[in-house]
Order: sequence, then structure tokens, then C-alpha cells
Amino acid sequence: MAHLEIGGIYSTQWDERPYRIIGLDEVEVFYDCRNLHDNSWTFSGNFKKKCYFFRISRAFFSANAKQHGHQPLSVEETKFFRPYLPMRIGRFKELCWNAFDQKNIQALRAYLEASVESEVLHQSMQSQEIIVLPYGQKGGLLKGEKLTADNQEFFTLAELVWKSKLVQEAVNANTSSGIGLYRMGFEKGLPSYYIGEYVDRAGLFQE
Repeated sequence: MAHLEIGGIYSTQWDERPYRIIGLDEVEVFYDCRNLHDNSWTFSGNFKKKCYFFRISRAFFSANAKQHGHQPLSVEETKFFRPYLPMRIGRFKELCWNAFDQKNIQALRAYLEASVESEVLHQSMQSQEIIVLPYGQKGGLLKGEKLTADNQEFFTLAELVWKSKLVQEAVNANTSSGIGLYRMGFEKGLPSYYIGEYVDRAGLFQE
């Protein structure tokens, strides 16, 4: 099993290009790829573009990759990759877009305080602004919307879920199977997340 770390550079059994870890938790890995023709990285240096990170199961990557170098994230890379942000947040099987019993953010906050474990309740998004991408009637992701934290510093869990609810329900009347927000990458210099259901699109989580 390979040791995994932010900035670690790895060879894999399925790709001749080197992989560099830019995000990591107990479930999955975000990675960048080095382009062999010019030795550039796909995401690093392309900060003016809209970038959606490559992702892979941590267990699979650890079992099938070999580390051969390390390049710490630069100050600029850290600014855009923000590896300290959660890869997923607000996953609740009991809540569904378009089927909230809670009529306002105060009611949602009270529900969460009474219903979820304290470690989940105290999750937050340590960013003043983020981009969230809702999904449409046919399941595809739509244009992202910018959210701004009320305190101009970070989003509480209740605020993030409530504001994402407003974005999602404005474009899709279907009732979801649970809720969740999942990191995509960055857009317009801001971290981006897609609005999803309890089971993620990558299939790393099950019911």
C-alpha cells in the first residue's frame, strides 16, 4: 500500500502520466496529471480556467500506485486547490430537495441541532464564497451559482444547506433521494461544489 500525502507524486498501473495528489481524505483522492509533452500539470497554472478535479477511491489508489516524488503545494496552488476544505458536506439521507418540512433557515438549524451528531452539526465551509452547481430535470449539472456567507467569513452547515436548497429547487422540481454537496474543483477563483443526493455521482458512497 502506498503512503498518500498532499503533494505526493505517483506512478500508476493504468496511466503513463505522473499523478500528484492535490486533495485527500479517508475516502477519496483528488489528483493532477502531468502532461508528458511539455511537463505541465493539468490544473496547476491554469487558475483562470474552470477546473473540475480528477478523483479516485483512496483505497484503490493506495493499492495500485507507487510514490516516486513530492512537490509541496505552492502558496498559489493552496489558494485555488484549498485542500483544507471538505470534499463533501451536508450529506443527509432524511432530507430531500423539494421536500423540506422546514420552512426557513431557523427551522432547519433547529432540526439539525436536534437530529444530527455534534461533530456533523459543527461542520462548516471555511470560505467566504463558493460556487454551487445544481442538477437539472435530466440529471445533468447546470450553470453554477455563487453563494456568499452571511458573516463574510464562512458558512455554517445550516446556512450552506439552506442556500443550496434555494438554488437547486429553483431549477428542478423533482424530489431527491437525500441531499449532499460534493467538491468539484474551482471556478472564477472560488471553490466549486455540485449539489447532489445522498449517494454521490462518483459512486464512492452507497446507501
